[in-house]
Amino acid sequence: MRVVRSRAVAVMLAVVALAACAGEHVARPAASAPAADDRPEGYTGSTACRPCHPETFEVWERSLHGRHMAPPSPDVVVGDFEKDNTYEIAGTRSQMAHETLPGGGHKYTMTYRDADGQSTTHTVDWALGQARHQVYLTRMEDGRLQVLPTYWNTEEGHWRDATEGAIDAKPPVPRTSKDHWTNHSRTFNLSCLECHGSQGRKNYDRATNRYDSQFDPTINCESCHGAGGEHVDRWTRLEGRVRADRDDGLPHLGGLGWAAAVEVCSSCHAKKKVYATGYTPRASFYDFFMPDVWEADGYFVDGRSSNLNYRYVDFMQNRCSPNAHGRLDCGSCHPPHDLDSARGKTVDQRNAMCTRCHLNIGNALTEHTGHKRTSAGSACIDCHMPAMPLGLRMTVRDHSIGSPLPELTRLYGIPNACAGCHTDRDQATLEADVLKTYGERPTFVAYRARLLERTTTLADAFGGAGPSDQTVSTLIRWLGDTARSVVERASAAQLLGRAAARPEVTEALLTAARDPHPVVRFYALQSVAQAVTGPDRRVLPALEAGLKDPQRAVRVRAFESLEIIDKAWRTDTRPEVARAREEARVRREVLRDDDPALKAERALMLFYQGQAAEAESLLRRLVTIAPRIPGHRADLAQYLVASERFDEAARVSEEVLRLDPGNLGATLAMAEIHLRRGRPAETLRLLDTLAPDVRGAAPVQSLRAAAAARVPSVP
Repeated sequence: MRVVRSRAVAVMLAVVALAACAGEHVARPAASAPAADDRPEGYTGSTACRPCHPETFEVWERSLHGRHMAPPSPDVVVGDFEKDNTYEIAGTRSQMAHETLPGGGHKYTMTYRDADGQSTTHTVDWALGQARHQVYLTRMEDGRLQVLPTYWNTEEGHWRDATEGAIDAKPPVPRTSKDHWTNHSRTFNLSCLECHGSQGRKNYDRATNRYDSQFDPTINCESCHGAGGEHVDRWTRLEGRVRADRDDGLPHLGGLGWAAAVEVCSSCHAKKKVYATGYTPRASFYDFFMPDVWEADGYFVDGRSSNLNYRYVDFMQNRCSPNAHGRLDCGSCHPPHDLDSARGKTVDQRNAMCTRCHLNIGNALTEHTGHKRTSAGSACIDCHMPAMPLGLRMTVRDHSIGSPLPELTRLYGIPNACAGCHTDRDQATLEADVLKTYGERPTFVAYRARLLERTTTLADAFGGAGPSDQTVSTLIRWLGDTARSVVERASAAQLLGRAAARPEVTEALLTAARDPHPVVRFYALQSVAQAVTGPDRRVLPALEAGLKDPQRAVRVRAFESLEIIDKAWRTDTRPEVARAREEARVRREVLRDDDPALKAERALMLFYQGQAAEAESLLRRLVTIAPRIPGHRADLAQYLVASERFDEAARVSEEVLRLDPGNLGATLAMAEIHLRRGRPAETLRLLDTLAPDVRGAAPVQSLRAAAAARVPSVP
């Protein structure tokens, strides 16, 4: 199908790119774990583990995993619903209430008044979390579980609003935004169910846009160990007569290597893309997930998290784990059945995990730290894993296990561990103290040089302009240096995408596409696809080779890149193409069928490739699954204008503007309609109603120039 080449097409493409949005989801409250008939095949539930593992079970049951999520009750709810039970911010107001019912039950509610004055009362159906904060969920009529806007910050002992740090939007968030608490960014089933619950099944019905989700609200035994049915059956039938060295139907997590052990935890504790469900220990992690790596939104320029990124990227760049004499994985410091066990220990007890390898430091701790042995200043984690301020007004310890470098605070505003304790000292003093104490040590000199290079490079790479020649050269060097962490190398591959057409960059990415590590291959293939229009035609064979990659996430990435380049790949019958295409389809149409973000991206691609009918179908689907987001209707209006269906485009645009006055996409659609119908002055009038910060956008300027050319008297 021929792509319609018109200004309306260009406007639509630009506006959709400017206004990309996301999707919709939900779960059904259950007062307890699913009944046996509701569990996935082979799963037994944690209570089946108790007879043989009573002590471990009781420890787990009291742990943060065991108490992860539950229907509200006085034993579960930590927020104050009775006294300190009102919270106001930016014209919004939350009123929490608790009622003891006649039969002895309890009812918790939150009455929320929006900034526009609309007030609604919602029953709390679930309480999630206890350690740093507790959020509350309510079930909507269509089965969505929505995260209520006000949460209890346990570190502060006070109510807070999620927009104060949990999401990018700032209060008050309009109802038309995906980040408003009633919309898809705050829907548990779309954004949370994959990790906040065990053996979760979304059960989304696309025909009715409803959910009937099932999940165990705890983080149960089988979330980490895998399905226990065969294990329980073997031990039950054989009455314990199983040799310890025989396979007893369940992976032994202690036998995993450090990286594989970290992956078990990272199936939840990582910010990542999901490619399949059903991950279990010993399965290939990258058949199911692909972790996000360094990017401007979420990381300081020294590579540490500035947002809630769930530890994987930080931990995988530390220099201790691969070099530990024994092994250093998540369970080394966080005994998985008792997450609170590290609390209350002395400095020496907490340091033991580090000093078992760093014996010389442990034997001369005061000389190393410059602090008394028993003080907080001699606690390894307080200097090397400081508490970093993140979203949700909370702190999480940095897991990259680096050393404090106060000068980065002056240069880039990055928090440092020294200033966290020594609040009475100025920045210059802290810098001088660190350099005086450690500045002559060869290991510190090398570390400082490496970190300064990293911050300089990432500061430029994260910037709005393209990377400089120096930055490109440095990123190429990182990418080819196998001694560096996989995070550093994969991030280099991703960041080089903005310069992929340069011959030296293309060459480096093509080499990295054959790297031993799947994360590096994934991001290399993602970036090198951007060079396909250049003179180097080796890109296509590299992407085609990626279709045969042993890891599903890499195969899907390769297919999605090829599909964008040429729609013919959607009908190629070769087995490797068919497999990758089906894996991509399952992710898009089964796992994430309710995700507006994926549908918006795909609609744009289909439209650009001239597949107008498919693009229109997706745009109409977007309006169905995210009816409260006017931006999707605006995208449809842009498409209708490009298709010269002006009457329907005008109706859709007017709907959008009633919901969201000043909406860019709908305003441009109406302005284009006026121009095409010979009313250029009306086009200019509409464009003048746009907010000043968008009047300079390319589609606005293009339309203004076309209208002004027809009204010469208008400057």
